[in-house]
Amino acid sequence: MFQAPKSKMMLAGVLAASIVSAGCSADEKDAAGTAAETPAVEEAKTTTYQIFRKFAAPEYPEDGGVGKKTLLEAFEKTKAKGFDFKVTLASGDDYFTKLNLLATSGQLPDYFDTDAKTLSRFSEEGLLLPLDEYLKDAPNLMKIIPQEFWKEVTFNGKIYGIPKGRNDKPFNLPSTLGLTIRQDWLDNLNLSRPTTLDELYAVMKAFVTQDPDKNGKNDTYGLGVSKETNFNAIFGAYGIIPKYWTKVDGGIKKGFVLPEMKEGLALLQKWYMEGLIAHDFPIMESKQRDELVINSLVGLFEGDVYYTEKSSSPLATSLNEATPTADLVMLEAPKGPNGKQGYQEKLYNSEFSALSAKMKEPKKLFQYLDWIADQSDEGGFNHMMYGIENEDFTYDRATDTIELITPYAELYKKGYSNPVRFVVVTDRRSAKPEVREAIEIVNKHVISNALWKSVPAEMDYPDLETKLWMEYLVKIVTGVWPVEKYDEFIKKYYAQGGKIIEEQANELWKSLQ
Repeated sequence: MFQAPKSKMMLAGVLAASIVSAGCSADEKDAAGTAAETPAVEEAKTTTYQIFRKFAAPEYPEDGGVGKKTLLEAFEKTKAKGFDFKVTLASGDDYFTKLNLLATSGQLPDYFDTDAKTLSRFSEEGLLLPLDEYLKDAPNLMKIIPQEFWKEVTFNGKIYGIPKGRNDKPFNLPSTLGLTIRQDWLDNLNLSRPTTLDELYAVMKAFVTQDPDKNGKNDTYGLGVSKETNFNAIFGAYGIIPKYWTKVDGGIKKGFVLPEMKEGLALLQKWYMEGLIAHDFPIMESKQRDELVINSLVGLFEGDVYYTEKSSSPLATSLNEATPTADLVMLEAPKGPNGKQGYQEKLYNSEFSALSAKMKEPKKLFQYLDWIADQSDEGGFNHMMYGIENEDFTYDRATDTIELITPYAELYKKGYSNPVRFVVVTDRRSAKPEVREAIEIVNKHVISNALWKSVPAEMDYPDLETKLWMEYLVKIVTGVWPVEKYDEFIKKYYAQGGKIIEEQANELWKSLQ
């Protein structure tokens, strides 16, 4: 039997202790009491569920804040008893590192976020709770999540995950990431919004050399990226998204093995060598990249549609506070040398949640999940997502429009919204006109993934994308290696498991046609 190294087991133990920092649940505490302390009328025992979420929100209060208090009070009015939760947050690669350590040590949290590959692997390893029995009593969950989405989380005939829900409104289109630029910088330099890679290059050059923020200092970058960046917006101008499957000659191949990849790498290396890309991006965390944006050191980066309106995201709010004249707008996907363009398509149900096979009383948790999936006045969705009506938001039921009174950053501080969005539903009723415009721009040109489902070999060889490909990407972009060395990566990829992955992917893809 495989045994994890002691150092990893110790680390996982510390991590589990931090996640379960609320201590034992109330039902366990009751068991420790004396018989004399038993009340005349026994109340429902409280179970505190440990929730691990993939989200960055340092503002979220350790104790859950007023948001947790009001949510639990409202939930109790539905006759629910004995429910509590403790949220722990992590983001990026750090989240999955911690999640895998917890899985290795047998200490998975009760409820956690996951991706398709991890969900498949955990289900095979018996770490997850089958959900079919509990979904029978969760009509709101079943209503908000399209029937076809459940297929993505079904393994060997059983459901092991909760997909992302969807509201069918035009402003709920799935893709939200694109190149975001400082319009005020363009105005300062009398430049138009770039529409091609050549125009983008000229703008970046001007951002680096012509003092776009007019502070008299030579302190600005052309393109701000972090170590998590795949440069998808740039490769999209060559018709590929590196990690997406692309249709080629009656089959499918990963974008990063196609000839267009080297063209994109050559361009990025040129930009980096000319000082247009933040030089330390290989070690830069996403929050550090965000700090560059907030401090007006970066005016072009891959950002979210919500960054385009000052009250719609913590980054936009912080930038506006630091520079009230700052104006972020979304660019249409730039065209490449052959007229190709596109941002990465985002699948509606690319995010999942799962329950540990070891968790206690899943029925209570499902009662809460079904309540916060309910968007009616009796449900908890609006309360969970936007706070208290007429205090944190207003709701025009006639037009189905929500107006935020409290910005998202403040909602996080109170304990509402994304940190406690245990049921993820695409809901942009609160999106400002600027955000809705940005959504339309991003979704105007998207590059699809020919196959979303994972194949077994991808789980057998996870390092091919996360480590091997990233090593070649970074070292070639930064000029450590020449572009020609990328041929070596393709040979290694196929030799070290990529051939099997591609064969299995094509077999699956053809079976779905």
